[in-house]
Amino acid sequence: MQATKLLTVFVLLLCSAATQLSAQVATGTVYDSDSGEPIPGATVTQLHTQNGTVTNSEGEFRLELLSTAEQAIEVRFVGYQPSRLQIETPGQPLEIYLQQGAVWGDEIFVEGVRVSERAPFTQTTVERARLEQDNVGQDPIYTLERFTPSILTHSDSGTRFANYGYMRLRGMDQTRINMTLNGIPLNDMIDQGVFFSNFNDFGNSIQSVQVQRGVGTSTNGTASYAGSVNFESKNITMDDPSGEVKLTGGAFNSYRLSTEVNTGSINNFGLQTRFTQTESDGYRNHSGTESRSFFLSGGYFGSTNIFKVTAFTGYTFNELAYDPVPIQLIRENPRANTISVHDEDNFGQQFLQFQYGRSFSDRLSLASSLYYGGAGGDFPVGFPGDDGEFVQQVFSLFNDHYGLLSSLQYTDGDRFELSGGIHAYRFDRVNEETFNPESADLFYSDQSQKDELSAFAKASYRMGDVELYGDLQLRSVWLELNPDTQFLVNGGVAASTIDVPVRQWTFLNPKAGVTWFVTDRFDIYGSFGRSGREPTRQDILGATNINPGNLDVVSDRSSVRAEYVNNVEGGVRFRSASLSGKLNGFYMQFENEISPTGDFIPEGFIQLRENIDESYRAGIEAEWLWMPMNRLSLSGNATWMQTRISEFSPGGSGQVFTDRQSILSPEWLANGTINYMFYDFLNVSLTGRYIGEAYLELTNRDDLTLPSSFITNFGVDATISRNISASIKLHNVFDELYYTNGAPVDTNFDGTFDSPGYIVQPPRHLFAELTIRF
Repeated sequence: MQATKLLTVFVLLLCSAATQLSAQVATGTVYDSDSGEPIPGATVTQLHTQNGTVTNSEGEFRLELLSTAEQAIEVRFVGYQPSRLQIETPGQPLEIYLQQGAVWGDEIFVEGVRVSERAPFTQTTVERARLEQDNVGQDPIYTLERFTPSILTHSDSGTRFANYGYMRLRGMDQTRINMTLNGIPLNDMIDQGVFFSNFNDFGNSIQSVQVQRGVGTSTNGTASYAGSVNFESKNITMDDPSGEVKLTGGAFNSYRLSTEVNTGSINNFGLQTRFTQTESDGYRNHSGTESRSFFLSGGYFGSTNIFKVTAFTGYTFNELAYDPVPIQLIRENPRANTISVHDEDNFGQQFLQFQYGRSFSDRLSLASSLYYGGAGGDFPVGFPGDDGEFVQQVFSLFNDHYGLLSSLQYTDGDRFELSGGIHAYRFDRVNEETFNPESADLFYSDQSQKDELSAFAKASYRMGDVELYGDLQLRSVWLELNPDTQFLVNGGVAASTIDVPVRQWTFLNPKAGVTWFVTDRFDIYGSFGRSGREPTRQDILGATNINPGNLDVVSDRSSVRAEYVNNVEGGVRFRSASLSGKLNGFYMQFENEISPTGDFIPEGFIQLRENIDESYRAGIEAEWLWMPMNRLSLSGNATWMQTRISEFSPGGSGQVFTDRQSILSPEWLANGTINYMFYDFLNVSLTGRYIGEAYLELTNRDDLTLPSSFITNFGVDATISRNISASIKLHNVFDELYYTNGAPVDTNFDGTFDSPGYIVQPPRHLFAELTIRF
């Protein structure tokens, strides 16, 4: 019903808009002010609207301006000063020169963890205009899946809008992906994951995001092992005073209300706030969500000093739907959910950062930050007890994360850049377990503490047509696991034998690369990087708690060792008048990869982790943008990947398996989008996504696989007036039954996996959004 109402409003506004708007054209070329070379991929937007485009491979753009909006544009590109221009003579070609040098403004806080387009690393940067094309309030990982190669996501609820969502990068799970906001870690340091469900609508407050695939460059927080994702919050001072309301409605009784206020720059001060309320029943049975979040960013933005505060808080109630469902049950009811209807979690998360930026000159700048992150809530698991009655065990956790970081950056135009920085944090965790309804009576409680001290140095130097890049990071990490002594004693363990040591790791992570600028339209790059990653709490415990069954493993420092990856990247980047693209190859060789191949033990855990001696991932990735005519563009990305595990033995089986493929790592992933601008206010897109077949378990049984799928989505975006825009997103146009995640299941409860289990993704469904600005 909500979607129908929004659709009706959308159509009426669209019809009226056709009589109101006429096109004026802004056209021109964007150049690097130092080298004079054109800048492809720069974002050009009309002020106060979502009307925008990107420069082609020659740095050229053509943007039909809305007559009801201000006749002015903003040009932005990562690593350059943004520029605003009034369009005084429409149709007259413009020459716009963006300045490099010490980045000044909000961008200074992400420069320490990002690289430029010319660096010898594999990366994709997505600016705000492109992010908003696909954003209706969902987790940002679903948007990145469209714009970035090698990303595979899934949604527990099946909505891809609310509840828990997860991503894999080159087949590796979210705990191996470093994520930051303005250079500050978002990952849970002990479990190393990120749960965007705890702070919904996060993507609505983002200016840009850069995804580095593979080891990449040094960053802050958990190891950049599979890659890194660094977000930049919205730039306050580049916007004029404004307010915004977004109304989103759609399938599965889903809706979002988002309100935003931005003061713009008032005597160098600025403030931006957002509040969002989201609700959804979920596609799968009892997989609904109710969540709210608040985001704030503001400060003083002077000519030489920046003082900035960024904060957000979120609180979410989720009906749980994390278990894969046997295929037989899916065939009977695709919405089936085997989790108890009584299992509803509640989690909150808070984030606060104070940042200071100082420009000493046009070449030298400093960026420093203090931050705090907190999270906590209850995660219930229901099951039948010995007497057949329903029992619910509640797992609770509470995090406190304190840290500081500082970096110094020096640049000498386009020739030489040097930066260095330090980062230190303390992360405290409390894990508790109770049984409902006696939730006040703890039967288990432990405390964990993790500390890190790290430093990095990066440098790049250009000699003619060649640019050299070097990066060295030193990370020292300490993890202290303090068990519940009384719980162990009650389980028959002598108190005098309990001695869980502090674990300590030191990682030296080098990276080096070279870029050869064959012409101003074609460059070749290559790089090598090595990164070490410490195990998570769950990797060490193989469970939710320290108990008599895993105490010996937890007490042995070497039971689960750190894992390492040696990563070689190489590729080409090219551009012509209508076509630009990237083609890269990668090889990731792993040492001591942590894998759930250990023994099953009787206290009801997941499975003990072990190290696999040798494994690798190798493949080819491609990105492209073709603009055969002004109004038409064809873009996309694709990945072909091979994985191999040399040898492993599943715990307790006595069998040895060799030359096996990694799980949930499809050989092929591909995305393609056709965009056509019918009028200056109406854009239509058609997107296709192919996911290849993948194994669900490490022995590579042919009957336990994730089937391939091809999904088609359709979108319409319209700018109705200066103050109103609307969009419709029709997902899974051909109503395919498909899955992007799963696991083997034991339907007979006899200890043997006998069926594939899947988390079903949504059938054909529609979302509509109306945005009002004032």
